[in-house]
Amino acid sequence: MRIILERLTAKIRQTHGAQQSAHKFRLENLLDADLFGEILPFSGDHLYRSSGLPDAMVPDVGSLTGMTTQRRKPKDRLLPSNMRDTHHRTSIKVHHIPTILDDFGDSVKVLSLDCFDTLLWRKTATPRDVFAVLADTPVARRLGIAPHQRVSAAARAYRAKLLENGSKETDLDDIYRLFTSLSGEERELLAEAEIRTEMRVCFAFSPYVELIRLAGARGIKTIIVSDTYLREDELRRLLARHLPEDVMQSINKIYCSVDYGTSKSDALFQTVIKECGVPASQILHIGDNDVADAQAPRKLGVRALHFLPFDHEVADFLRLQHAASSLIVLDQAAPEAVVLPCYSPFRPIFAVANLKPYAPETMIGYMSFGPVLYAYARFLTDEVEALQQQGKRVKVFFLLRDAYLLSAACEAYARKPVGKPVRIRKFLAIAASFKTRADVDYYISGIEHEVDDFHATAKQLLLPPEVTELLIRIADQSADPQTVFHQLLRDDDVMELIFKKSFDLRARLTRYISKELEVEEGDTIILADIAYYGRTQEYLNRTFKEELGVEILGRYLVASDEPYRPANGKALITTSCWDYDLFEQCCILKEGMVVDYDLDGEPVLDEIKIGERQYEKVAKVQDECLRFINDARSFFTKSGVTHEFSILQRAAHAALFRHGYMPIEAELEYFNGFQNDKFMGPDGTKTLYHLDGAWKDVRCLPSPYRLGAFETRSLGLDFAFSGLVQKRFQLDLRPEDMNVRFSPLKVSIGSMRESKVFLLRAHHLHDGYFSIMLPYESDTGVKMRLGEHYVWLQIEGIQVLNNAGRVYSDVSSSLDLEEINREGEIYQCLSQASAATISPVDLQEFKTPHYYHVIFRPLVLRASDPPRRLV
Repeated sequence: MRIILERLTAKIRQTHGAQQSAHKFRLENLLDADLFGEILPFSGDHLYRSSGLPDAMVPDVGSLTGMTTQRRKPKDRLLPSNMRDTHHRTSIKVHHIPTILDDFGDSVKVLSLDCFDTLLWRKTATPRDVFAVLADTPVARRLGIAPHQRVSAAARAYRAKLLENGSKETDLDDIYRLFTSLSGEERELLAEAEIRTEMRVCFAFSPYVELIRLAGARGIKTIIVSDTYLREDELRRLLARHLPEDVMQSINKIYCSVDYGTSKSDALFQTVIKECGVPASQILHIGDNDVADAQAPRKLGVRALHFLPFDHEVADFLRLQHAASSLIVLDQAAPEAVVLPCYSPFRPIFAVANLKPYAPETMIGYMSFGPVLYAYARFLTDEVEALQQQGKRVKVFFLLRDAYLLSAACEAYARKPVGKPVRIRKFLAIAASFKTRADVDYYISGIEHEVDDFHATAKQLLLPPEVTELLIRIADQSADPQTVFHQLLRDDDVMELIFKKSFDLRARLTRYISKELEVEEGDTIILADIAYYGRTQEYLNRTFKEELGVEILGRYLVASDEPYRPANGKALITTSCWDYDLFEQCCILKEGMVVDYDLDGEPVLDEIKIGERQYEKVAKVQDECLRFINDARSFFTKSGVTHEFSILQRAAHAALFRHGYMPIEAELEYFNGFQNDKFMGPDGTKTLYHLDGAWKDVRCLPSPYRLGAFETRSLGLDFAFSGLVQKRFQLDLRPEDMNVRFSPLKVSIGSMRESKVFLLRAHHLHDGYFSIMLPYESDTGVKMRLGEHYVWLQIEGIQVLNNAGRVYSDVSSSLDLEEINREGEIYQCLSQASAATISPVDLQEFKTPHYYHVIFRPLVLRASDPPRRLV
């Protein structure tokens, strides 16, 4: 341990010494129009928009074979000082294409074109929509493939490849390998179906077809350079399908990033220049990605043009049109396949039972969760019986704590114990699985970038806190902390420490399994749990299946439909999202989490962290759930009524969905303040839902999509449904799309020597609050000229965020006020010259962009401010 700490400390010193000095402040490169709004001279009649959050904070909907980029306005763009302005006269629009070669005279010897969204376009609105077309093919329908599964698999394949060999390039085999529930033959069929789908939806963009012909007539060679997971032979098939024969023959070479293990923005153009055999300045490259097709090749001397197919007004219109296309199903006369029967098999139970006075626990336990658990008990007992009929020796283990109520429900349904409760937790199953470097990579590749928590990752890898802190310090000093952190985890000494601790835990867990579970070779083990991803089953299979000689299955109440779910898992309900934490909390056993096993294999339990009041409420709900199952079982037995499983399944899904998205007032009050103790933070707990917190959160978040289901319900069913629709249809809606209301804000940004004034507009959030993002620079002040538009206003908060939207610091108290009286959050502007300056705070200089996020609410407008400016 001491040696590891010394080595890491040395790395920190080395990194600190190599840090660059502060970036020179450049005012003209301070604001990015896409983040902070387009800026208009004050003499104009309009206020231009300022987005509420950076693009990186909006969930990425994924890209396809061609990398896509957000719209960039070619002029009036002011960037943070660590971003280069590379536009000027280096972009190209469609009407420039026919004459572009004339602009360069005889200096161009090679014409290089991007493929997707440049030479080849798609009939779909976005690249991701190709996956919806793919999902409608016979092979995908037969295998139950959904569009988001393809996106998810690509994201994980990317992360896995980066860890495997440092490359960011994946091919179709890498992607479909992650559909772990499918056979190798089925994956090959899907890969071929995807290529054929591309052939169906792609078409050649005629202006570039003619440009290739013009180039050929001038003796200019043509090459294709594409960031794509298609191999050259696959992309050549696609091009040959859509390009005229003479144009196809004019293409001298096709460069696919996956074939070279590097992208255009990394080193692919170095290979292109070398193989072309001409100076870089004699190569003209055109493509639609500003970074990959323009900035990167220009650094190497290539003449590069950023292709802008649309003005931003058209791009925004098409984006909203795409969102509307996803929603027309709500306006269509529903086809027969959409009109599904709604079953309510438990109505007679409610009629017979004495439910008065309709206490909250009765509404929740008897009428909502009871039917869900009844259906699960039927599901699990049917599964056990089917396996036994196949001659399998089945043993059912309910994973405590969450599956406690599942065990009790199955016992009430079957009138006898169905299995045995066991203390095996996902965290321990994962932590015990690290035998090789590949095992560590497998775990890391499953971490989604937007939710990556360095402390949680290190804790899962069993690293001591002192090692964790050193690794994070090194990573935070880099321009890409996440990549550097993952690289540090793969350091030989760190790996050795992980393997040692995992080995010790695995030995203790093995003793527990042998002692408590009484597992024998040849057993078929069913892990029963609420689950979702089935990670416990997945990692136990990886670690113990061969060692114990058993078959490990999972039978869950709710499961994800992600492509890399366990192959031997089934669930009562399958869904693409999880909004049922409160249901899970009502199923737990009152005890602390199992955090380890002693040398004899006995479980070591953590202290109980959830308050007694919550457990009292949970116990009441559990009693009502079991009362319902007993009543339902007795009624159906006595009346001779049986139900098809599909009816019970749909009724259970409806009950759980209603609870999650349309809770009644009694549920909102009952669950107010409920906590979950599974988190890896300082105290390990998190409040799942709080009435007052929901009202505060909605003032800071740009749309219902980013709020929990219960939170939006407390704000109104319209909020809940808006969030549900955005999530279900993956709508590309931005904060400014949610509401056309805005509030003007004049800001002065600069240093003591130089500053400039901008008129921006903040977007409405909720309840009169507005949001605006302003650039953070370590040596730059941001003065908000509040008196220009407001007499009274409330400033909810000012936070420093990184590009991923994580809060770095709260700087609400770092305001220098001029002619402003302040009382708490309320500010009175005494004159039109009143201003509040966010002074450079004592924070380190960041290598990645950071921003001030300002939340405020106008209370009284200045009389001189035209009313039309505040919609």
